[in-house]
Amino acid sequence: MNLETKEQLQDHDEAYAEAQELLNDWMNSKLRLELECDQEENVGDAAADSTSAEEPPAGFLKYERFDDLCGYLEQEMESTTVQDFLQNLLQNEVVSCGILQDLRTEEIKEKKKTRDPRITMELRHKQVKENCLRRQKELELQRREKILKKLALVEAKQRVQEENKRQALEARKEEEALQREMVKLRKEMAEKRHIMGEARKIERKRQELEKAQKLAAVGLSHTTPIPREQEKEEKQRRLQELLSKIHSENQRCLQQHFSAWYKLILDHRIKMGKARALADWKCQQKALRAWRDYTWFQKLEQETQQLETHLRDQNRKKMLAIEHNRKRVLRCCFTEWQLWSRAEAEKRELQLKQEETRKKMVQLLEAASAGKLDTDGSWDVSRTRMKKVTLDQPVRQEEVTETSLFLAEPNNPVESHCQDARHAPSLRSCKKPKYAWQGALQHAAGNSQDHTESSNQTLAPVQWFGTSDKKMAPAFRSHFEHRHAFQQQLIEEQKRQLQEQREMILELQENERLRRAKQEAEQATAATMALNNPVPKTKEKMLKRGDQSSCKSMSSLSSPVSLGPESTKTVTQSRRNSNLLPSAHPILKAMEERAIHRAERRRELEEIKRKREEEKLVQLKAEEEEHQRKEAAEKEAQLEKRREERRQQKLKELEKQRRLERERQLMAKARDHYEKVLLRKQGLEPWKRLREQAKENMAVAQNHHCLGLQRKCLLAWFQHVQESLVEKMARAEEFSSRILLRRGFRSWLKYKDGFSALEERASRLHAASLKKKLFWAWFDLLNEEKSALWEKQKIAAEHSDRRITLTMFRAWRQYPAMMKEEREKEARREQLRKRVAEILPDFQK
Repeated sequence: MNLETKEQLQDHDEAYAEAQELLNDWMNSKLRLELECDQEENVGDAAADSTSAEEPPAGFLKYERFDDLCGYLEQEMESTTVQDFLQNLLQNEVVSCGILQDLRTEEIKEKKKTRDPRITMELRHKQVKENCLRRQKELELQRREKILKKLALVEAKQRVQEENKRQALEARKEEEALQREMVKLRKEMAEKRHIMGEARKIERKRQELEKAQKLAAVGLSHTTPIPREQEKEEKQRRLQELLSKIHSENQRCLQQHFSAWYKLILDHRIKMGKARALADWKCQQKALRAWRDYTWFQKLEQETQQLETHLRDQNRKKMLAIEHNRKRVLRCCFTEWQLWSRAEAEKRELQLKQEETRKKMVQLLEAASAGKLDTDGSWDVSRTRMKKVTLDQPVRQEEVTETSLFLAEPNNPVESHCQDARHAPSLRSCKKPKYAWQGALQHAAGNSQDHTESSNQTLAPVQWFGTSDKKMAPAFRSHFEHRHAFQQQLIEEQKRQLQEQREMILELQENERLRRAKQEAEQATAATMALNNPVPKTKEKMLKRGDQSSCKSMSSLSSPVSLGPESTKTVTQSRRNSNLLPSAHPILKAMEERAIHRAERRRELEEIKRKREEEKLVQLKAEEEEHQRKEAAEKEAQLEKRREERRQQKLKELEKQRRLERERQLMAKARDHYEKVLLRKQGLEPWKRLREQAKENMAVAQNHHCLGLQRKCLLAWFQHVQESLVEKMARAEEFSSRILLRRGFRSWLKYKDGFSALEERASRLHAASLKKKLFWAWFDLLNEEKSALWEKQKIAAEHSDRRITLTMFRAWRQYPAMMKEEREKEARREQLRKRVAEILPDFQK
């Protein structure tokens, strides 16, 4: 039974008021003794039922499945609640003795004095109108609350989606930054390898030139004719030269090994520093992500708790509303049942009175035929009795028609017009109560006002919704905007720190390069000055320069920055040149040429490095500009999308306003038509019926006057007959009301049991579906996190495998070169041993 519409609620309230008044009249006249007897019997039955319900069930321990046991327990709980409710109903006192006495006095007063029905009708209509207004306000408040809740839920969902998108974009940007850093590191490593390869090539060429010069010098010394006396001196000098060469070769070999070891250490330190910086950056990134996930999780927990409390409150209010609606439905059903029982009782009362009048008329006719009464007196008595019967019948018919009219009132104005047009002849033929047109007019006016108010109220929520959306948006948006602004500020701070670190690294590299170039220039100038100075002073200056170079090499070992092998090479060359000075002058020229060539080569290398650095800076600037251009394009696209959405929203609002204006015009036309029909149907025709009713009332008054005169003559006989009739009717009413009450309570209990079972089943289904949705959502989230973790682990494993293979291939590539160098060194040592063995005499022989 759907009671959610306004007209049905109004009809039920009016029917409830009418039924309450009729029930009071009925209890005043008929039902005091019957209610007392029924109360005693029902109390006894309820006690027996409660004792039988309290006995423990025999089949409680027979259930092996948990679902069957739960069903059994639910049935037991429902039965106990029904019994408790019936017990409370039966224990409540329906009517007290004082109320019955007051009702009896009121019945006596009503017999003496009749009430004016117009006042009661006006009061009823006022109450009905006030109740309708109050219910409309409550419904409006509920609608607004529902709209606000829906808006809050939609806004929260949008915020969660935006947060997820933003997190995905940030993760993508971080991955791109990592990839760029890896590419940069690879480029730097490749450049370093290239520079080292070029340095090795230059060193090989220099060694080959030195070997060629040595061989040429040895050949010249062999070809020149030397006298006999000078041969010994030449041998001694050669021996000393060979010893010095061996010593210098040993020193050079040691220096090469030391420089190679030093390069290896520097490379290792550079790699370790880069790895440490990358590890620190990754650690900071991981800590930032963990902190961000933690804050997001905490905020999500708070939002879920707020949503749970909101849903719990909403569910509680919904349950209260359902319970209130159920009670109201039961109350309306009970009032309808009371009205029906009242109508049936009145019908039976009319039938009994008609039977009694027939019997009395037969007795009067028999007495008149027997000659016991005068003809005039018998005629007057029979006439008064017939008038009384006819008067009683219209009064009863008026009451019945009044109740039926209130129960059968239409739901809307259009149906009421149709029903008035359809049932007009039947309403003219039957009798109606006094001034019924007033109630109809007031009811029609109330309906028209309700329609106007409902139309205005349907417009009001739309306007209010349009304004409240703009006002409430900042309130929902403020919390997420603060968090977004803080995260943007943190990201900007990290970018600024990274930029400062890069600038510092570039500045240190530039300073180191300048310092290295300055040292090399100083060494080159010192070498040229040594070549230009006389021969005796060269040894002392070379010793001093050797000491300075050794100090510089020690300081370079202590410092973490590599100074390069050029300084050591220049020192060894200067020493070698100092040893070779007394031998020949072309060697000095060759050394000067090589020094000039080295300086030119150094300048070319510096120029190449500077150009590469400039190209890198230009490339970085171009990449930054491209990135900024892309961001500007993305922002422009987002702004365009938002403008399009706003334009679509404005078009929808305009369409909605047009539709509402059209509905308002149609409602105005319908209201005008309704007022015209109401004036035509409810204005003239009720006035005609009122005139007819006035005539009938005049006839009734005349009949009442005649009856008063007759009552004075036949009062004693009438009182005796009335008392006997009342006793018989009371017995009949007691029996019928007892049967009807039992049937009504049984049907009401059946309805309550079925309704409670359906309600419990609906609540279980709702809880199960809600749990299922929650668990599926958490399961999807867990799967996504697992898949992301697996992907990251897979990428890390691939990166580790690539790094291991790269190191292995590098070592494998370097191994043949190292072995070749070792073989060459061993071959040179063997040659030197052979030459020494050839030059030196065998003293054992």
